Amino acid sequence: MGNTVVVVPVGNAGNITAVMSGFLKFYQAGIIDRLPKILGVQSSHADPVFRYYRERIPEHRKFIPVTVQPSVAQAAMIGNPVSMPRVIHLVEQYNELAGAERVFFVQVTEQSIMDWELIANRNGHIACTQGGESLAGLVAAHQGVIVTDSEVAIVNATAHALKFSGFQDQYFTGEFPSEFDIVPEPELINAPELIRPVDLKSVPEPGNPLKGNELQEFIIRTAEEIAQRLDLQKTR
Repeated sequence: MGNTVVVVPVGNAGNITAVMSGFLKFYQAGIIDRLPKILGVQSSHADPVFRYYRERIPEHRKFIPVTVQPSVAQAAMIGNPVSMPRVIHLVEQYNELAGAERVFFVQVTEQSIMDWELIANRNGHIACTQGGESLAGLVAAHQGVIVTDSEVAIVNATAHALKFSGFQDQYFTGEFPSEFDIVPEPELINAPELIRPVDLKSVPEPGNPLKGNELQEFIIRTAEEIAQRLDLQKTR
């Protein structure tokens, strides 16, 4: 576990405290011999935990709740985490047992959350906005030399991309309200297209799935339409 980094989005801080607690138990039970790095990530629109640990001198730290701004990472949009006392206790215990600082917190922009979610999904992953927040945090931590090239990152994404698909639609159509501070990058715009061959007599509908020959025809014609649009050729 020595070269591993676990990246977790932080809202109410339930996930990150559970992760810390779990690894502490593994360590104390002798299942692992070294505690991995843990990286907590918060949006600049909801970042009370990051602000607390931004102060490097522990004696000077003071927790102050924040008023959150609109965020695409809605599950992490918490200005006064109920688990904050547990965070403080576990971070102290974790770093003490590790013999070095092993828990870190970084702040990311809303723009980077959306951009990295879309980059991940475009490359075959399935990331929600919280997953995008984790990925953006990993990149920020690597740039800040908290995470090095030799380390392996395990990135936590707390939901399927479809759960917050409305934000992807807003990105693709350029309809994000100004308070989100997000401007779509043209190269990441990848709006979905409806594929429905005009000669199909039947298509599946809610409560009315296709069967038999109708299903077979739907699959074949839809696949042919996709291949034509993408200019794909048969290999045999």
